[in-house]
Amino acid sequence: DLSNPETENIQFEKHELRRRIDRIRAKLEEVEGIDPGILKEFRELDGRHTFLNKELEDLRGAAKALKELIRELENHIRQDFHDGFQKVKQEFNEFFRIIFGGGKATLQIMKIEARSKEEMENPDEEKEVEEGIEIEVDLPRKRIRGLDMLSGGERSLTSIALLFALTAIHPPPFLVLDETDAALDEANSQRYSAILLELAKRTQLILVTHNRETMKCAGLLYGVTMGEDGVSKLISIKLEEAETYTNHL
Repeated sequence: DLSNPETENIQFEKHELRRRIDRIRAKLEEVEGIDPGILKEFRELDGRHTFLNKELEDLRGAAKALKELIRELENHIRQDFHDGFQKVKQEFNEFFRIIFGGGKATLQIMKIEARSKEEMENPDEEKEVEEGIEIEVDLPRKRIRGLDMLSGGERSLTSIALLFALTAIHPPPFLVLDETDAALDEANSQRYSAILLELAKRTQLILVTHNRETMKCAGLLYGVTMGEDGVSKLISIKLEEAETYTNHL
């Protein structure tokens, strides 16, 4: 019975299926009509796209790991700098007290605004902040608390104390000092010699000097002299042996 509702539903479904089959057949015919070269190019591009996506993911992972490594290194460097700076402060104060027979010296980290030519022309721009080190000193028996108030010899001694403090943290095999005592008077030269003897316990010192007080604390002395014939000669003296020989005379 064609008028049966159930039959009508079946025919409707059959008609719809036929229409879907026709649409699918049309699509298949369109696919069959594509140039094989285009399909090959598509496969190559799709493979390249997959490869680049994998490379991109690898780069993102590497960038993340690199940022984490940089963060760890910055923390490590910051901690090492802080520990090393505290050691230098302590050694600086000790050498300063040896040189001046007392007093106090310290180092402070100061934040300084960098002012380049471009920043001066554009004052509204954010200024770059740099870190610097300020030296504070307190001489014994004097009301002096700044480097500007020190004499030339006192400044030289303060610089020497800082140099020796840096050297004392990681003593090198040897240290060459060229005329570091040139600005010192006799009293300061004696203090300088005392600190040289202290530093010589940690590293071998090679000194270039014309200062008699400095020469006295040397173990081995090399010098150049000129005889009556006008010819320069190199001489060397072991002061310890010379002192022993002199005592026997």
